[in-house]
Amino acid sequence: MNVKAWMLPLCAAMLLAGTVCPAATDPTDDDEWEEVVVRRRKKKRLDKPAPTVAVPAQAPTVATPTVIVPSVVVTPVVAPAVVVPPPSPAPVAVPEIPSAATAEVKPEEPPPPPEPPAEEAAEPRRLVRYFCKAWKVKDYERLWWAMSPEYRKKVSLKKFGKLFESDAELNGGLYDENIIGSAKTRNHDQEGVKLELIFKFTRARHRIVTAIAERQPDGAFRIVESPFIPKDFDDL
Repeated sequence: MNVKAWMLPLCAAMLLAGTVCPAATDPTDDDEWEEVVVRRRKKKRLDKPAPTVAVPAQAPTVATPTVIVPSVVVTPVVAPAVVVPPPSPAPVAVPEIPSAATAEVKPEEPPPPPEPPAEEAAEPRRLVRYFCKAWKVKDYERLWWAMSPEYRKKVSLKKFGKLFESDAELNGGLYDENIIGSAKTRNHDQEGVKLELIFKFTRARHRIVTAIAERQPDGAFRIVESPFIPKDFDDL
């Protein structure tokens, strides 16, 4: 067996172990040297660590507290159905056809006459006060209705008003009155009231007269012809 044949496998094993095997020498051949050059190759390691990569430092992570929400059982609520009635139709206005009877225009009724109120006509003195108030404001119509029905039949409203207008030309009209007292009359249905009349003209003399009130069938009093009423100078 050749010496080189068995040394080659031995040297290969030694190369794998990382050692260099010196060349074998033949003890019988002292003069001849054979140089054996063995090339070594580095073995790749399978457990080579991966290259280190620098990772930037991160801020510490704050742990978020875990909130445990208790489970709630939701019970569905069924609302009662609301029945909305349909809107009723609006009433249709039917134009009213005037009949022959209603088509006639009724004449307006005249307002009631301005007679003295029942309270004022219940007592002669109060009736005289009421008469003088109307005299001051020249409301001759109320004065005329405060007279008795017999007097109003003889003297019209127009003529009655002219009596007071003619009197106002002389004294300026009534300014105030002063009731003095009662006066006697011949008729038991009549009562007299004595009073003083003061006029607006300062030079006009005060007039002391008697007003006669007569009781009517309904119990109310009315003024009758008396010195209380201005005189008609046309009849003198």
